[in-house]
Amino acid sequence: MSLVVFGAVALASCSNDGGVATERADRIQSVAEDATTDPTAEETDPPASQPAETDPPETVPPTSGPRPTLPPGTVPPQTDPDDTDPEDTEPEETDPEDTEPEVVESPDGVGDPLFPELGNPGIDVEHYDIRVRYDPADDEITGAVTLTLVPTEAREQFTLDSSGPEVSSVTVDGDEAEFEQEDVELRITPATPLEPDKAVDVVVAYTATPDGGTSIASLPSGWFHTDEGSYVLNEPDGARTWLPSNDHPSDKATYTFRITVPTGLTAVANGALISTTPGPEGDEWVWEESVPMPTYLIQLLTGDYEVVTGEGPDGLPLVSVVLREDREAMQPFLDSIDDQIDFFDDFFGPYPLAQYGIAMTDSTGGLAMETMSRSLFSREDFLRDDTFIEELLLSHELAHMWFGDAVSPAEWQDIWLNESFATYGEWMWMEHIDLVPLEAQADDALQTKLLFGESATATPGVGELFGYNVYDGGAVVLHALRLTIGDEAFFSLLSRWVADNLGESRFTEDFVQLASEVAGTDLTDFFDEWLFAEVVPEQFPEPAAG
Repeated sequence: MSLVVFGAVALASCSNDGGVATERADRIQSVAEDATTDPTAEETDPPASQPAETDPPETVPPTSGPRPTLPPGTVPPQTDPDDTDPEDTEPEETDPEDTEPEVVESPDGVGDPLFPELGNPGIDVEHYDIRVRYDPADDEITGAVTLTLVPTEAREQFTLDSSGPEVSSVTVDGDEAEFEQEDVELRITPATPLEPDKAVDVVVAYTATPDGGTSIASLPSGWFHTDEGSYVLNEPDGARTWLPSNDHPSDKATYTFRITVPTGLTAVANGALISTTPGPEGDEWVWEESVPMPTYLIQLLTGDYEVVTGEGPDGLPLVSVVLREDREAMQPFLDSIDDQIDFFDDFFGPYPLAQYGIAMTDSTGGLAMETMSRSLFSREDFLRDDTFIEELLLSHELAHMWFGDAVSPAEWQDIWLNESFATYGEWMWMEHIDLVPLEAQADDALQTKLLFGESATATPGVGELFGYNVYDGGAVVLHALRLTIGDEAFFSLLSRWVADNLGESRFTEDFVQLASEVAGTDLTDFFDEWLFAEVVPEQFPEPAAG
């Protein structure tokens, strides 16, 4: 998540702690003030950077920027102990190996090093058709999901991730199937064994009670009830609490959402709005997401929302949603989308998805999540007139559309491919609008990583998944890479990464290999020193010649 809170943004790509957002903005402002008062600042700033094979804008992304806000459960540097939940805080003196939860292999998972029970072996879901009915008054979800899946091997039995729904029936290609509900799995035995590469439609009918809580990574997760509706947070394992699914980022699929809510309310999901149809049980809202995405990027909102459409750069459809009472207050943020996309596509390549927008929900402050094609935020963070927080959140989540949404991690340990890259994009934007020099932020982040970073960015544990080393600490790695190979190769690498892997899930090793290819030199030693090392060099590399 970026829940940045946040992103996991570092607010949290996914987070729900407004105090963290405020603290982060204060820290960024402190870095900015230091940069403007330091008499040596001009001497240390590197030459202006330029995107590969494009004419740079007048203001180029600097090489230092702001630190993202840290997610819940993360202990940010210089945090007032009174503002930190002791249950979410790991003692500084404790060996991480002693505090990490035990990882137990599961025959029903895909072998993720951090969450081995997630995912389902032997199946590849191609499309989800999700039909749910929700009324905030009775707070119950009634649903059925049709999964069009392709077996990757012969299976007499298969599983789906499911740790909340009460299943009433399962069919496979129209035939009743036996099923068993276990703690975190729905075990299905079809009447006829599945054949490799032969697609089948699996229909699961179920009910569920919204009980948003805390995920296995200590982040807000699940279906959350609000005063007038609801929202979902799914990173890393929240989807399985309300949707039987293959709940792992390695399996991306397209989606159809058919959501029925009481007349007068709005239902929102990823992608394009296809139709709204009144019926005896309320209004059915149909949304389609045509670009493959993992379950953790699902957006599903219900409430008193207004859908705001427009056109972005190069005719890109813009579809945003805001609470009706906030329409006027949120207009400036809707208006800012064009400029941010225009800026990032000069460096990261063309915007990779079918549409974009922002969604402002009525959660507590500190929520930000890179839900596919429409970033999710808390209205509270945009009603306080705090430019630093607003720009930090908007830029971080938009950058995720390239890094995390278009290309997703193959395993949860590869999360730096999401968060480090979105953080670096955020740094670039904050410099572009003259809030914080990128070089100053990078230097500050490196010093903080040296002081507080106790693990390698490439190999976070469960408790570090949305921590400093994955956000700013990983952006430090990218800045070092940029200095090592030069701006032209660096931005060409980022553009290639997205263009070559659009719609896929990739490993860290894939990025390392592509970086060496684009740079024209073996970068194994660089990544060993900066990405895979627990302690990184004390100084950034000298800028590459030329």
